[in-house]
Amino acid sequence: MKPVIGITSNLDSTAHMLQNTYIQAVISGGGIPFIVPTGVENDAQQIAALLDGLVISGGGDLNPILFNEEPLPQLGNVTPERDSAELELVRHMLAADKPILGICRGHQVLNVAFGGTLYQDIISQSASPLLQHDQKAKRDHPSHAVHVEKGTRLASIANSEKILVNSFHHQALKDIPAPLIVSGKASDGIVEAVESTDHHFVVGVQWHPEALMQNEDQVSMRLFEAYMKACTERMAAVEYH
Repeated sequence: MKPVIGITSNLDSTAHMLQNTYIQAVISGGGIPFIVPTGVENDAQQIAALLDGLVISGGGDLNPILFNEEPLPQLGNVTPERDSAELELVRHMLAADKPILGICRGHQVLNVAFGGTLYQDIISQSASPLLQHDQKAKRDHPSHAVHVEKGTRLASIANSEKILVNSFHHQALKDIPAPLIVSGKASDGIVEAVESTDHHFVVGVQWHPEALMQNEDQVSMRLFEAYMKACTERMAAVEYH
C-alpha cells in the first residue's frame, strides 16, 4: 500500500491548476497524489480522513482578514474560497496528527492556521534592505541562501548550516506562534522555514523544493523523502490500530 497524499490546487477564474512538479515529487517519493480542489471546506474532515499526508501548494496571497488586518495597497490576488478550504484541511490534519508539508503559500497557510500573522508585502513593510525574493531566474534555479537553525528537523535533513533555495514570494511570516518554531531564515531575516514541535511531521518552507528536485537538488530530495517516510509511518500506524 502506498500513502495517499493530498495536494491542494490553485483556483484561477474557472480553472483549478497545479504545477506538475508537485505531482511528480509525490509519485517519485512512492505516494499516490490526490488533487484537492478549492471549495471543499465543508467536507474537509472527511477528506482528511482519506489522506495519509497533505501538501499545501503555492499560489496567490492570503486574505489579511484571516489574521485581523485590512488589505494594504500592495496586496495581490486573494482567493477566499481557497483560504477556507486549506485552513479547514490543515486543522483536521493537525487534529489527526497526519503529516503536512507547506510550500511557499502553503508555508504561510500553516502559520495562519496556528494563529500566526503575515507581512502582506515584505518590500513595503521591511525597515531594512531585502534580498530578491521574487527571482527572475527559472523555477529550478536556487537564488539565495537559507541559514538553518541547529537542532531542528530541517537541520537533520539538510546536514548543513546553509542551503541554497529558489524564491517566488512577496508575503512572509511575521508573528509565529507555538508550537511552530523557526528552522531557517534568509540572510535578510525573512523566515524561510518553520516546523511544529508537537506533531509527527509538520514543516513549512517558503521556497519550492519540488521545483529544485528537477535539478536533483539533494536537500530538496531529502526533504521530500523525510516527508514521505512520515506519511508511510502514519499510514502504517493507522492500519495497525
